[in-house]
Amino acid sequence: MPAMHGRCLRCWIPGPIVLLAACGGGSSSTPVGGSIAPVELIACRARTDSPFQFAEVALRSSRNLGTRRVADRTGTERHARLHPDGDMVVFARERTPNSPASRDLFVASLDGISPELRLTQDDHADDEPCWSPAGDSILFASDRSGGGALWRIGRDGTALQPFLAPAPGTADSAPDWCHAADRIVFSRRAANGQHSLWLVNGNGTGLVPLTDGGPMLGPGLGDHAPAFAPDGSRVAFVRRIAAEASTLCVVEVATGQVTVRWQPQGEVGTPRWSPAMDRLFFGIREPLRGRAGMRLAAAPVDQGEPALLWPDQRWLLTGLDLAPGMAPLPPAEAPRDLPITGAQVQIASGSGVSGTRAQMAQADGDEYAVQTSTFDQREVAGINCRFDLPVPLAEDVLELRVRAVARSTRGGGDSRLRMSIYNPVDERFDTVVDFAAPDTTARTMEFRTASLRHVTRERQLRFTVVADLAPGTAAQLRIDLVQVELVARTRP
Repeated sequence: MPAMHGRCLRCWIPGPIVLLAACGGGSSSTPVGGSIAPVELIACRARTDSPFQFAEVALRSSRNLGTRRVADRTGTERHARLHPDGDMVVFARERTPNSPASRDLFVASLDGISPELRLTQDDHADDEPCWSPAGDSILFASDRSGGGALWRIGRDGTALQPFLAPAPGTADSAPDWCHAADRIVFSRRAANGQHSLWLVNGNGTGLVPLTDGGPMLGPGLGDHAPAFAPDGSRVAFVRRIAAEASTLCVVEVATGQVTVRWQPQGEVGTPRWSPAMDRLFFGIREPLRGRAGMRLAAAPVDQGEPALLWPDQRWLLTGLDLAPGMAPLPPAEAPRDLPITGAQVQIASGSGVSGTRAQMAQADGDEYAVQTSTFDQREVAGINCRFDLPVPLAEDVLELRVRAVARSTRGGGDSRLRMSIYNPVDERFDTVVDFAAPDTTARTMEFRTASLRHVTRERQLRFTVVADLAPGTAAQLRIDLVQVELVARTRP
């Protein structure tokens, strides 16, 4: 597929004349912050096109700032967990592509001063580690006993021993250790293949069920990936209801009452509570909304839609943990509409336009059109939109909500409709929404993001809407709506 911005043109848009660099760079592209940012979350991620060769444990702020990472080796890192002291992480690394048996446990320091330490070295799948409250040992899931079970090992790789023997025909996985209550929650697979959550004390006593796995029966369905709230009162988890469908749920430890917090058009994964218990961080995959691949998102604990922290489709979330020093979510103003009529618009690729920006102000069938031009034998047309954000500081931006309704006048083959957002840190446009365009039907492309990595220091948002069509006759990208909402923090 060609680059989305293979041809950058200047054009006149009816209204004030705008000359906007559509390919990045320029005076309005200074990143927010620098390479060093407070480490508030650690996240394992792998490239969708080459997850074995390009994987890392990224160190980021809660707003996706920073460029640091844990020093890594060949392989895909998974399920990193932060030590109680905040100075090191434990994680599993898959050393052979698509081979769970090659997963071993490693410990590494955040600053890279201490050499990486390998804790296990065998032909068994060692995965899903978590630290004990004292930080002197690690609980993890392994198949070394012939089936899935929980094992414990010292932080230096010594004193390996079984922690909990699963009942015959069952298997245990995904432990999480509550440091406040010294209790462990984990997922147990029953003989019929359904998963439910169980609780046990830190010394291995007091085993009791917490959930029943839900109403859907079948291998792999039920409750997975549990995570304690910091105070131990609740557990967030993933309830799988079909092969490629799951919901984000919360269960009260005292009563066992389950609440569905978010049901996406796809899947969720790896939930984690913020230290202030005001947000849930998790992975989200929504192919029906043009977002394949597991991307990092966050949402308020009780209500509200999630916003992407990693909007870029190139990376898959494979593990997550949060630092205790993460700041609470600041108070927010009511969302504000930013009209397209006040934005700067330019052709990103194409040979001409018809219409005015006012035609993109509402979804009424009155469309703005861009003629395609040929690039690498494909027909490509797109617009670049730049919005000035009415906030005193770029850091005041808490969330951006972007929506567009567009279609192409020819589809078929491997034709695509895409929406991308400019990333001044890495100086590229990151694809957020990507739909197949089999015909001329209009598609709604939308996303929410809380990533300051995609806002410039000059308080600007830049994104594109593009039709990338299979080889053939010239066509048009027709845009019926471009809509942006800003959520800013309340200033004193």
